[in-house]
Parts: sequence; C-alpha cells; structure tokens
Amino acid sequence: MSTQTEGENKATTQQDLVAQYDRFKDFGENARKTYEQLYREMMFSLNVEHLEPFNRVLLKNDEVQIKNMESVIEHMRQKLLEKLLKKWNDFWLSSGVSESLISLEMYKEKFKEYEGKDWKIWNKSPEELTRPIRMQLNGNRIRYLQLQLDYQRDQLDQVLQENIEHRKKLEEIALQRTQLMKMMEEYEKKFELDKPEILRLQLDLLDFGNESPETEIAKK
Repeated sequence: MSTQTEGENKATTQQDLVAQYDRFKDFGENARKTYEQLYREMMFSLNVEHLEPFNRVLLKNDEVQIKNMESVIEHMRQKLLEKLLKKWNDFWLSSGVSESLISLEMYKEKFKEYEGKDWKIWNKSPEELTRPIRMQLNGNRIRYLQLQLDYQRDQLDQVLQENIEHRKKLEEIALQRTQLMKMMEEYEKKFELDKPEILRLQLDLLDFGNESPETEIAKK
C-alpha cells in the first residue's frame, strides 16, 4: 500500500514539474529575442560619424577618401549583425541558455518563500562559510580515489588472470617433463634387462667373424 502511495506521489511530482516547466517554456525564447533586439539596435546605431576618423586617416596617409558612406555603413551593419547573431544563436543553443533560464525561474518560484530572508551569512566564520565547498571537494576526492581503486583492482585482476594462465602452462610443462623422465626410466630399465642379450649377440658376431676357413669348409 505504501509503495503504491509513493508511486502516486512521485507521479504527481513529475506532473507538477512538467506543468511548471510549461508555464515558463516561453521565458527562455523571449529572453533570447530581447537580447537579439538589443543587438540589432546596437548595430543600427552605427552611422557615418563612426567612419569619419577612418576617413581622415585614409585621406591624410593615402590621400584616399571613402565615398558613399551611407552604403558602406549599411553594408557594415548587415555584415556585423549577421555575424553577431550567428555567433550569439550558436552560443545560446549549444550552451542550453533557455533551459537554464527556465530552471532558474522554476527554482525562484520554488524558493520564493525565502526571498528577503536574512541568512546572517556575514556572521559566520570563514571555516563555516567554506564548509560546503570543502565537503564538495572532499566528495570529489573520494570519488576520484574510488575510481583509482577500481582501476587498480581491474589491473590486479588482469595480472592475476595472466599469472593463473602462466601457472597452468608451467604445470603442463612440469607434467610433460615428469612423463618424459618416466619414459626414460622405463627405457633404461628395459635396456638393463636386454643388456646381457645384446652382449651375447655381440660376442656371437665376433666369434662368427673369427672362424677359420677350414672350420667353414668343415661346416659345409
């Protein structure tokens, strides 16, 4: 029953957030349009007087004078405004400024009851003022150390796995060596058993080679 109630409360909270977001969804776009209008007005404020210093320098140094000042100014307005608005809109979209402004307005509404409250922040000691920052830094250090430990644990597991594989290979080599030693011992035993017969055959061969021609004739 409690689980169902918690689920309903969570769903209600999400619905409230969606409804609150919908109330401020135009706030970011309106702010962007306001800034864009300010930039347009700033560019439109350019006039012939702004080019007069450049015109005097050109006339003095190169004996050249800018003609059609109004056309030049109009061209400058268009190019500057085009470049400025492109950079501005790219920054606005890539940085998520609209979403950040909407979130800020939602937080302002959520914590409106604390507006104007005196938190007596200047009565706190430097240690108390910096405690949240230090806690956050310590949390970051702990997370960093945890990542280092996880990485080292992975490296250790990898080394242990490699050692296990090397140990298996060494055990296989040791087993093969034991089997070869056993085979050599068996061959040596067999050789020792067959040695008298081998010697007898050698003597018979030697005796056969030493027989005289008369003996061979007699045998025939």
